[in-house]
Amino acid sequence: MAPNIEPRTKLEQLFEQETDKFELNCAFLSHIDLENETESFEIVHGSHGNLKPDTTVPLSKTYCRKTIADPEGTMAVSDALAEGWEDDPAYATLEFGSYLGTTVLVDNDLYGTLCFADTAARDEPFIDKEKILVEMYGQWVEYILSLRDEPLIRETRTDTIEGRAVSSEAIDLMMDALTSRTRRVILMTLLGDTTETSIVTIERRLNHENDRIRLHHTHLPKLANAGYIRWDNKTEIISKGPKFSEVEPLVRLLKEYNTSFPE
Repeated sequence: MAPNIEPRTKLEQLFEQETDKFELNCAFLSHIDLENETESFEIVHGSHGNLKPDTTVPLSKTYCRKTIADPEGTMAVSDALAEGWEDDPAYATLEFGSYLGTTVLVDNDLYGTLCFADTAARDEPFIDKEKILVEMYGQWVEYILSLRDEPLIRETRTDTIEGRAVSSEAIDLMMDALTSRTRRVILMTLLGDTTETSIVTIERRLNHENDRIRLHHTHLPKLANAGYIRWDNKTEIISKGPKFSEVEPLVRLLKEYNTSFPE
């Protein structure tokens, strides 16, 4: 998700990447009109049935009506039939066997939802890691939408993370970095008082040989170019980069949701 790509294209790229990661075949950004009690599907990936771009359905017949009513603003359905959705109008309308959605706000007002879904049930229940990721993507979409009616002069547009001003370009870079499990592992290794770690230590925490191969060719260069790490090729030592403090709050948030290292 390069920073200069048009917002709609960014969302389409996000949907294409994350439907595979969540093992779901559909994704959509919706706009919800509470006054008229409708939900419109604005950007759709993998459309089917009533889930099509620019289609509007009654809010009462959608899964998202419960997402926006949830105190956490996020709802997960791993197996709709097993969880009692068979007689719900949402199941009759959209036929989702699994669903993961989060609320999207713009200027503190409800805009709609960001959701991933599938006509089939999930083999495994959604875990906290997946829920926090969809919430993070929802926050990223909020930033994108907040720029929709403004000039895209990225140097002058700032938002905040933990009270600190962060440019929208920086937010795009963070989200891009954190979509990869391997890059999350690398950044989590440097949390707290840890100032540096070795590549050997990182490799021990990766499950697959492909991850270890891509470590040198993809993940380390990407984090180094973003300024999140320093990578010494000669000593094979990784340390915190000049911009590590920008991404650290989001990395700590993922850590709190048990998305750190495999057992």
